[in-house]
Amino acid sequence: MIPVHVNPSLSAALIIAMIIIDYVRKYNTDPVQRRLYLAVLVSAMTAVITDAFERLISGIPGVPVTYALYGSLNVFLIAQNCTYYLTFVFIDYFAFRNAKRAEKILKIMALFLGLYVLALVFNLPRHFFFSISADNHYTPGGFYPLRLIISYFPLVLCFVDIAFSAKQFTLSRVYSIIFFGILVASGAVTDILLRSSNLMWPCFAAAMLYFYFFIVQSDSKLDSLTGLGNHFSFNEFIDKLSRASARESYSIVMIDMDHFKEINDTLGHLEGDNALRDMASIIKGCIRESDFAARYGGDEFVLAVRAEYDVTKLIERIKNAMDHQNSNAGRPYKLRMSYGWDMFIPGGNRSIKDFLSYVDRLMYQNKTENRKKERLAGKSLHRENHDV
Repeated sequence: MIPVHVNPSLSAALIIAMIIIDYVRKYNTDPVQRRLYLAVLVSAMTAVITDAFERLISGIPGVPVTYALYGSLNVFLIAQNCTYYLTFVFIDYFAFRNAKRAEKILKIMALFLGLYVLALVFNLPRHFFFSISADNHYTPGGFYPLRLIISYFPLVLCFVDIAFSAKQFTLSRVYSIIFFGILVASGAVTDILLRSSNLMWPCFAAAMLYFYFFIVQSDSKLDSLTGLGNHFSFNEFIDKLSRASARESYSIVMIDMDHFKEINDTLGHLEGDNALRDMASIIKGCIRESDFAARYGGDEFVLAVRAEYDVTKLIERIKNAMDHQNSNAGRPYKLRMSYGWDMFIPGGNRSIKDFLSYVDRLMYQNKTENRKKERLAGKSLHRENHDV
């Protein structure tokens, strides 16, 4: 019969296993987030399993059990710290969406983990973290509080850092991080005060399950090719905007990639996908955190910028980024775009449907003008070559 105090660990392991099995079959448009999240889950699973194993064999007499307890406890403590360190990196990336920042933090956490592993090696003869009693029970050492500080300090540092930067994030992300922190803290308190992990891993598993639902929900609103919002997320945004007050006015920009059909027809759909990804990357690099961007469909994109910002400067940034891309990317085509924009004021005379139709017409007027300029430029070049 399985001891009662092992059941919480097994329940947590089952939840984490189910998340891993389901998540590996899903496509996530953010590979950095995917790798970090899976790394956290695998580390947590290792910690939960070794914790449950240690509880199962604890108290059984015999020297082999003593060695097994030392081995399982060391693996557990390393996996536990690895889980918390990776969680630090995952939460930071979830908040800031900065891969280079996450990579730097990951290197720092790896250094701390290495030092912790060395401390556990020195613990074997000295027993300053823990020891195994004669009856094969875990006994905390004199430096037990130091182990807790090393384990939980990164999480505290992460939440403090995010608290000071909360204005940079959307409210949904702030609420998600706060709720995650509450769940993890609930389990951590039992580990610190009661020196028991009965609630630590179930609470952590619940927190990761919550994040999993948040990630899946977020992915359902993303275009799998470009990582921008999809048509569903745009409809959701427009629905909220149409019901907002006049103070929440937005400038809406519609962008259409010129000559995209030619790229598909002459170079193939894979190169066409690359062109869409390049365009999406340019847009991501030019918009603010408060702006909205989505792939409207096909080779069309839509942007929404708060009315107080100068949308013409955003369009200029996109044009300059496209010129830089065309000069340095080495693609067998050049990115070009047509666009139309106007400001939508909720509660005004135009419905959101009529407004979008109007902006769409402006975009195609711009496309017609661009084609005329290209024809004139082509005729001028032909005359110059003929004269030569």
